[in-house]
Amino acid sequence: MLNKIVRSNEFVIFVILVALSLVIGWINPAFYSWATVFDVIRASIVYFIMAYGLLPIIIAGGIDISFVAIAAMSSYTVHMFLIKQGYQGGILLYYVLGCLLGATAGLLNGILVTRFKLPVFDVSLAAFTMWYGFTLFFIGATANFDLPKGTVGYYARFLITFQDPNVGTTGLHESFLYVVILGFFIWWLLKYTTLGRGVFAMGGNRDVAIRTGFNVNRIQLVLFIIMGTFSAVAGVTQGFLSRYFNPVLFIAQPLDVLAAIILGGAAITGGSGSVLGTTLGVLLIQLINRALILTGIQVEWQRFVLGIILILFTAIPSIRTLRAKRVGRMIQS
Repeated sequence: MLNKIVRSNEFVIFVILVALSLVIGWINPAFYSWATVFDVIRASIVYFIMAYGLLPIIIAGGIDISFVAIAAMSSYTVHMFLIKQGYQGGILLYYVLGCLLGATAGLLNGILVTRFKLPVFDVSLAAFTMWYGFTLFFIGATANFDLPKGTVGYYARFLITFQDPNVGTTGLHESFLYVVILGFFIWWLLKYTTLGRGVFAMGGNRDVAIRTGFNVNRIQLVLFIIMGTFSAVAGVTQGFLSRYFNPVLFIAQPLDVLAAIILGGAAITGGSGSVLGTTLGVLLIQLINRALILTGIQVEWQRFVLGIILILFTAIPSIRTLRAKRVGRMIQS
């Protein structure tokens, strides 16, 4: 049991997180503070939500990049609509309408994939372009900083607060509860439901999953609806955390989310992945970004370093497979 844990991808990422934190703290002691902890968590919140929504699609063997465009479209469209209606209430209506839009956009992806037998990536690439274009052409092309009175101050609503000697009051934002709830939901879905077993079966071998009795089209539709809904939650949350709504929100971020999922142990070809690994993957990417900043390394190097790490983690499963085959041949001989 212990050997299995130590050899797991999640344990490797955890060790890297600890080692990286020790190195950063040694170079810059200011890293060891509550402000840093809460800053990393706050910066990770929307990435957690998007990654949890995308994880089942990756496990099922698909690659989707349209989730960022759905997040931008749903959040910005709802915001502009409510602002023009003179809405001055709270954020709940934003989430309700945003989730309806996001789920609909995700369902459209699912219908195109299942009904017309189109590749997931091709559909997502088209949807990525379409939704950003739709938002810019029909809704608006500039960021909007007007917020309803009922939502003012949301960015500073904390579950717990601490006094940091360097930055003053810092805390854990209440939107972290969304991460806990949504992450737990995906974990339960993948581990304890028939749909979750179907997701892993599809990623392992789609034909076998069909022969086993799984309705793969229905599963894919549900996964795309979940992805769209989670994307909308992430978009609305980011809008209120940053205190403005942007029609091109997250346009450069889909690879960061995909990288986090892959670093967390999900195979790009499907069949494996976990919520814990994805969570650690998101934290690792955020920590790497802050490490490069705190140690004075130029921002341009962040992508390079992240790419190297991604190549290494992508190669690890292949290396393990080759080693297992070699050991098997040695035993047979």
